[in-house]
Amino acid sequence: MSKNSSSRRSFLKSSSLAAAAVALNGSTSIAQSKQADAYIDIMPSEPIATISDEIYGHFIEHLGGVIYDGVWVGEGSKIANVNGVRKSFIDMMREVQAPVLRWPGGCFADSYDWHDGIGPRAKRPARAAFWHQQDSNQYGLHEFMHTCKAIGAKPYLAANLRTEPARDFYEEIEYCNAPSGDIPSHSAAPAMPNALATQRATNGDKEPFNVDLWGVGNESWGCGGNMTPEEYAAEFRRYTAWTPSYDKEKLRFVAVGPNGDDIDWTTRLFKALYGNPEGRNLWGLSIHYYTSGSAKKFADGDALKFNDEDYYDLLTRGGLMDKVITDHWTAMTNAAPSMMSKGQPSVKLVVDEWGAWYGKGTELAPEYNLSQQSTMRDALLTGITLDIFQRHADKVGAAAVAQSINCIHSLMLAQGDKFCVTPTYHVFKMYLPHRGAQSVRAAFTAPAIPNPLGTTPAQVGGASYIGQLPPIKTLAGLSGSASIKGKTLTLTVVNPHLTDAMTTEIAVRGASVTAAKGTVLAEKDVHAHNDFANPDVVKPSAVSGLTPAGGKLMHTFPPASVTSLEITLA
Repeated sequence: MSKNSSSRRSFLKSSSLAAAAVALNGSTSIAQSKQADAYIDIMPSEPIATISDEIYGHFIEHLGGVIYDGVWVGEGSKIANVNGVRKSFIDMMREVQAPVLRWPGGCFADSYDWHDGIGPRAKRPARAAFWHQQDSNQYGLHEFMHTCKAIGAKPYLAANLRTEPARDFYEEIEYCNAPSGDIPSHSAAPAMPNALATQRATNGDKEPFNVDLWGVGNESWGCGGNMTPEEYAAEFRRYTAWTPSYDKEKLRFVAVGPNGDDIDWTTRLFKALYGNPEGRNLWGLSIHYYTSGSAKKFADGDALKFNDEDYYDLLTRGGLMDKVITDHWTAMTNAAPSMMSKGQPSVKLVVDEWGAWYGKGTELAPEYNLSQQSTMRDALLTGITLDIFQRHADKVGAAAVAQSINCIHSLMLAQGDKFCVTPTYHVFKMYLPHRGAQSVRAAFTAPAIPNPLGTTPAQVGGASYIGQLPPIKTLAGLSGSASIKGKTLTLTVVNPHLTDAMTTEIAVRGASVTAAKGTVLAEKDVHAHNDFANPDVVKPSAVSGLTPAGGKLMHTFPPASVTSLEITLA
C-alpha cells in the first residue's frame, strides 16, 4: 500500500475499511464520509478500569545534576527556594499535580545508607556513590519528605536490598511511620515512645511521614545485585515477611521486575515467590523500559540531530511499551494462578522508569551525567506512552517517568539560576483530565506508517533488552486513549506523521457530542525544543473550530502533534 496522501484517502474509502466501519458503528455513516482520513470510534459501554492518578508519577535520583542543583540549591542560595528546594521545581511539579515521587534511585538506591542523610547536615558524611560520583548527603530523607509535602506528592522509597540487611529495611519503615508520643506495647509493658520516632522528631519531624509505597530493591538482575529471579524472590520474601505497621492500610511493596521484556525473569520470579504458600505482601511488579535514541545501540543517538528515519523508528519502538505490559501481565497470570482475584491478577504493574534515552552531546555540562535535551519528538513519545498506560488502566497501577529534571526524559532543565520546562512537561499537563476517569475502549482506524529502520532484528528495545527484537515495520498512523467522567469524555490523540494532517471523524457509541474544547502541542519542526535562552519555543495552544455536527465531531489533527480534547456528551 502506498503511503502518500492521495493513496491513503483511496485506501480509507476502500471496501475493507467500509466493512470495518460498519462493524464498529452498526451503520455505513462513517464509511461513507468522504472527508475523513481516519476514524475514532469510542465505546463508553466497554469500560476498562478507573485510571490511577499514580500512573503520572515522577522520579528523582542522585545522578548527575538531578538532585544537585536541579532539586536542591540549599537554603542559603540566591536562587528562589523553599527550605533549600528549588522553588521552580516545586511550582512546576504542582502544575502537573505530581501524584508520586520516587527516590533515591535507581541504581543509586542499592548503594545508599539512609542513615547518612539524616541529622545535622554539617555532620553528614560524603560517600562514594553509584554513577561514578560522590554524594554529599546534604539532600536526605527529611529533605525528600519536605519536597513531597511541598509538591503534594506521595513518597515512593526505593530501599537498599543489595548492600543493607533486612533489619535496615524495617527500621527505615519504623523511622518513617512510627507515630509520635506513647505507642501501646500490646503487652504487659507500659506504652512508651518509639526510639526511632523520637530520633525522627529530634531531626526535625515529630509527625510520621506515613510512607506506604516501597520498592524492595532496584534492578536486582543488574546493578541491584546481579541476582537470578529465584535469588531475588528469596530476598523479597525475607525482607517483607514482617515489617512494622501503624495504620489500617497495608504497606504497598513493589518487587523488582524484568529488564525490558524479559519474560523469563517474570515467569521464574512469580513461580519462586508463590512457591511458598505464605502471603506474599506483594502489591506491584516494577518494570523498566527505555526507548533508545538508536535502533542499534542502547542509550545512544542524538537528542537533537536526528533524521526522519530516526524519528519514526524511535516512536515505533516506544510503542513496544504496549507489548511489555501485556507480556508481563500474561506471564504473571500463567506463572502464579494463585494470585488471581476475581479473574484478575491481584498484583499491579509499576512502570517506574521509562522514557527516551540518548547518547552524549546535549548535556547541560560535563558533570550533568545522563543529561539531555528534549524535543517535540519526545513530546510525542510521552503521549504515546501515557495513552498506553491509560488503555491498560486495569493493569498499570503506578509509573514514574525517568526523570523529573536534568536527566534522560526530563520535564524540566535547570542550571544555577537558569530554568525551563521541556515539551514533555506540557504533555503531562495536557493529560490531567484523564486522572481518576473511567478508561473506555476506543478504536482508531488509520493507515499505518512504515518504519524505515524496521528491517533488522538487531533493534534495541529497552534497558539492555534481553535478546533481539523482531523487526518492527510499522507505526500506528493515529493513536490515543479515551476516558469518561460524568458527561465529559477526554480523548488524547497522537498524530506522528511528519507532514500529513489527519482529518478524523470522532463518534461516540450510544451518545451524541454536544460541545468540545481542546489543547494541542505541535511545531512545524519536530526538532523544536526549549532552552534557557528560548524557554517558550514549544508550548501548547487552544484548539479552534471544534463544532460537532450530527452528534459527531470532525477534527484535523496537525502533523507531529499531541492533542487533548474534552468532549461534552448529551
